[in-house]
Amino acid sequence: ILYRDLEDRPLSSPQIVAFIAFPGFSGGLIHLLGEVKPEEVEIGMEVQAVWEEERTGTLKDIRYFRPL
Repeated sequence: ILYRDLEDRPLSSPQIVAFIAFPGFSGGLIHLLGEVKPEEVEIGMEVQAVWEEERTGTLKDIRYFRPL
């Protein structure tokens, strides 16, 4: 759980960060989790991407991941 941004400034609300693994692939990516409380996060929980309305073809197209 992050309480400060990359410049060490306090965030207005905490953010949850997770390692997202994809079946059949080694590795994964680190990204934000949303629509979930910290105490509800579990290792191995299934998630889906929440996309930006306008996409540019980069990782920034994913707003966050939410539980299925």
